[in-house]
Amino acid sequence: MFSRHPLLAASGVAAAILLSGCNTVADVWDNATDYVPYFLKPYRDDVHQGNLVTNEMVLQLEKGMTDAQVQFLLGVPLVRDQFHADRWDYVYFLMRGDGERQLRKLTVFFDENRRVDHWVSDPLPDEEQADQLILGNIKTFEPRSPKMEPQSMTSSEESSNADGRTEAPEDARESTGGAPQH
Repeated sequence: MFSRHPLLAASGVAAAILLSGCNTVADVWDNATDYVPYFLKPYRDDVHQGNLVTNEMVLQLEKGMTDAQVQFLLGVPLVRDQFHADRWDYVYFLMRGDGERQLRKLTVFFDENRRVDHWVSDPLPDEEQADQLILGNIKTFEPRSPKMEPQSMTSSEESSNADGRTEAPEDARESTGGAPQH
């Protein structure tokens, strides 16, 4: 049968080949940027939106701070919900030019006297990491423990017990009736 109608057989084979390529063409159409060389892609800048809050800023938060003190420390919150007046949301969104997205949130809760009750936070970068993220030198950050400055007290001013508690020097104990100060 195929020998009598070579044109029909050739068109059938060509249709099968073309139809099987539709899926590949659709994939290229949907993800065209994956197939374009880097030097032909347009430049896309990083987009930073919201409040940039660092780990050091959160470490300065204290329970009992007023809302004015929190605003001075962290800035104006991105979200002040009138239905939840006792809650401020600090949101930071970063979309890289390559499409990578990062979202970090800090929520501060206040009591009825407008004093800080508690707060909840995603892992936040320290100041150095935040600077490097903004400059684009690093893509993401590893949460670090905060840098602690060494205490300036000398051993003559204070001595430590074996259990890690500190006691005042002998002459200070005498003036307080012999009770150790903590």
